[in-house]
Amino acid sequence: MQITELKKTLNSAGIRLSKKLDQHFIIDGRILKREVDYAAVTFEETVLEIGPGIGTLTKYLANSAKKVIVIEKDKKFEPFLKEIPNTEVIIGDALKIEFPACDKILSNVPYSISSPLLFKILRQPIKLAVLCLQKEFAQRLNSLPGTKDYSRLTVNCAVRADAELLEKVSKKKYYPQPKVDSTIVRLIPKQIEIPEMFDSIVRALFQHKNQKVRNALIKSSHEIGGKEKAESFVKKIGETANRRVITLAPEEILELSKLY
Repeated sequence: MQITELKKTLNSAGIRLSKKLDQHFIIDGRILKREVDYAAVTFEETVLEIGPGIGTLTKYLANSAKKVIVIEKDKKFEPFLKEIPNTEVIIGDALKIEFPACDKILSNVPYSISSPLLFKILRQPIKLAVLCLQKEFAQRLNSLPGTKDYSRLTVNCAVRADAELLEKVSKKKYYPQPKVDSTIVRLIPKQIEIPEMFDSIVRALFQHKNQKVRNALIKSSHEIGGKEKAESFVKKIGETANRRVITLAPEEILELSKLY
């Protein structure tokens, strides 16, 4: 959909886009088509799209998938989405509702919900996800231990999925134009068992990521069952307790969590 067509459609419907909800639409059909291609969507698959807005990506998905399910928070887009064949529309907050069963997830992610939405997607039983994320946020997914961008997000993503940064999307390819560029990312989940306390331990560690593991766990003991359990855990992990949190690789944190 060209920018003139999009503006005309929005104006004729009396729709004003919300800055609060990060409503920016990719207007280059070639990029939208590549997102579908990156996900290798087939006619045997059900695809979930989060935050479709007016349906610019949805239309491409509907031509490639067995079925498309969209979750849109803003009810004013519902009439547009219901006009797209092969598409089920759910009006609701993607962060609050349970995702329907699907094979793959695609989303041009609203920047303000990138982190909580990604954490939720990483816990879904899917084949893969293709997401367009703020460029700086996407780069954090593959940050290395010891660097300033290495974070709880990095660890959770690395342990649960293989993340591939596919292409940069210029801010000029959006309407209205955001302040920053974006990056299309493909996430392929790893088929591994995650220890029950893994998320709590990662959260405790990265609340103090520049400190020693020992200090981080004790200071955030409320995340892992209290001070007594934190002290017991520290003893179990031995010399690792003397390392700085930020130096631990995702795989090391995963193994460490198995000792809890």
